[in-house]
Amino acid sequence: MSGSVTLPAEFSEALGHVAKALRSNGQLRVVTHYDADGIAAGAVLAGALAREDRQFHLTMAKGFDDDLMDRLTKEGNDMVVFLDMGSGQIDKLETLEGVTIALDHHKPVRKSRKVLQVNPHFHGINGMTEACSSTLSLLLAITLDPRNWALSPIALAGAVGDRQHMGGMKGLNQQVLDQAAEKEYLSIQKSLNLKGTTIFKAIADSVDPYFVGLSGRGENVTAFLDSMKINPDTALGSLDDFYRRKLTSMLSLRLMGQGCRPETVEELVTDVMWIPTMELSAADLADLLNACGRLGHESLGLALCLGDKGARDEADSLRSEYNARLRDRLMFIETEGVEQRDHIQHFEAPVASMAGAECGLAMQYILDQAKPTLALSTVGSKIKVSSRGTKYLVSKGLDLAAALKKAAEGVGGGGGGHAVASGATIPANKKEDFIASCDSIVGRQLD
Repeated sequence: MSGSVTLPAEFSEALGHVAKALRSNGQLRVVTHYDADGIAAGAVLAGALAREDRQFHLTMAKGFDDDLMDRLTKEGNDMVVFLDMGSGQIDKLETLEGVTIALDHHKPVRKSRKVLQVNPHFHGINGMTEACSSTLSLLLAITLDPRNWALSPIALAGAVGDRQHMGGMKGLNQQVLDQAAEKEYLSIQKSLNLKGTTIFKAIADSVDPYFVGLSGRGENVTAFLDSMKINPDTALGSLDDFYRRKLTSMLSLRLMGQGCRPETVEELVTDVMWIPTMELSAADLADLLNACGRLGHESLGLALCLGDKGARDEADSLRSEYNARLRDRLMFIETEGVEQRDHIQHFEAPVASMAGAECGLAMQYILDQAKPTLALSTVGSKIKVSSRGTKYLVSKGLDLAAALKKAAEGVGGGGGGHAVASGATIPANKKEDFIASCDSIVGRQLD
C-alpha cells in the first residue's frame, strides 16, 4: 500500500527502499527525460524533495547517451536518480559509483543487484498502458509524505502526455485518478476533446485530433461549419446540445473516413480532468509541457508545474509555436505521404526533438494503420529514429522495442522503448540497412 493506492508487496518495498535512500545525506543528482512525462516526473520528485528540504541538482536530457554517462561519471555524485529512463541501459547504470536509482516504465533488460529499480513490469503491471514515470514519481512522493498527493494532477498530465489515457485510464493511473478526484485535486467532466476559444479555431488549429482537409485550412473549416449552420465564432463551450451532437457526429465521420482506429474516434468525446488550482486541464498541461520540452525550454515546463505564475504566458506562447510547427509538418505528411516498405512506412523528420510527436500523430490520424511508422532525423553522423504503432498492431504481435533494438544493434547502434512506441540511434551511413532489417523483423512479428 502506497498512500491510498494498492500495490504488490514487492513494489511497495522497492518504493520504501528508494524513499529511505533519498532521505540520506550526500550529493543528489536527478536526471529525467525531456518529454511531458519526464518533465512531470521531475516536477513531482522536485516538489517532494523540496518538502523534505533535500538539496538536489536536476537535469532534463533528450536521451541516454555516452555524453550523459561521461558527465555523470566525472561529477562523482553520491546518488543519481533516473526518471523515465535507465531500465533499458542497466549495464551502463551499474558502472556509476554511489547509489543509483531508476524509476522507469519502459521494458527492463533485467534486474540488478547494484541499481535500485522501480519498474511496474517487475510486478506484472504494464508500463505501456497502466503506469508512466510521473505515476511512479508520485508513488515515491506519497511514500515520502502523503501530503504529496497535491502533486497528483501533475502526474496525471504526464500520463496524458504519454498517451496512456487513450481508451480510459487503467491500472495504477486509474487508481491515482480516483484518489486525486476523491481528494478534490481535480474534477472530471465529459467534453468534446477540442481546444480553442471559438469553434473555428478549435478545428482549424487542431493537431490532436488532426482532421485531414480541415486542420490548418481555414476556408475548409468555414465551409464545413456553414454546412451545419454553425457560426464559426461561437465559443466552444456555448454550443447547445443539438449542435454539439451534430458537430461531434460529423467530426467522428471525418476521422473514420481518414481510416482512424475506433479507439481514436471514441476519444473525440472524453473525460476532461480539470485542475482547479492551475485553471487548466491535464491535457492542456501535457500540451504545454510537450511544447516546452520539444522547443528546448524544459526548465520552463518544470517551473510551470511548480507553480511559477509567470511561466504560464510564456508556455502558452511556446505551445502556439509548437502546434503551428506540428500542424505544418502534418499537412506536409498528409500531402506528400511517406515512403512505403512491405511492413513499415517511414519519413524524414527535419527536427529530431519533434520527430516522436510527428510520428505518433501521423500514425494515429493520417497514415496506413496496417503498418507501424518510423520518423528519421539526421543529427551529425547519427540518425535518431522514433517509431509508433497502434495497440491493435501490438495485439497482432508488433513489438517495436524489440524490432528497433535488434535492427539498431545490427548496424552498430542501439534502441529500445515500448512495444507500441520506441526509439533508436544508428550511424547515418547505415540507414538503408537499418530500415531493411526493421522491415523484415516487423514482417515476422506480424506474420
